[in-house]
Amino acid sequence: MTIYPHGTEHPRFPRPQSQTPTQCQLTPQLFDFEYGDCNRKQPELERARRACSRCPLAADCLLWALVNKSLTPVGIIAGTTPRQRKKLRDRLAARLGPDWIDVLANQDQARRNRAAAPGRAA
Repeated sequence: MTIYPHGTEHPRFPRPQSQTPTQCQLTPQLFDFEYGDCNRKQPELERARRACSRCPLAADCLLWALVNKSLTPVGIIAGTTPRQRKKLRDRLAARLGPDWIDVLANQDQARRNRAAAPGRAA
């Protein structure tokens, strides 16, 4: 697995973008959680999770957050806490191996290739 310098985004997994502002862009303070905050701030955590659950970018944000670990050490991203993201990374590594990021990138590229194949509706 290639390790990118701290604070550098993985080139195959850029931050998801939207034409319209998302809730996390409009009210970033809602998603600002440190380790330990999740137990003390349960109502705020639930509000952040609800906002993520309505976002069309949630799945892409989760993938981005999992891959770009150095950029996501705190905060609620795609409805997950830092501890939950660590568990998900560990499960991906156990299931796909130490190069799980490359496996996911290859799967994503194959999916995009199939979608762009002639005869497929866009």
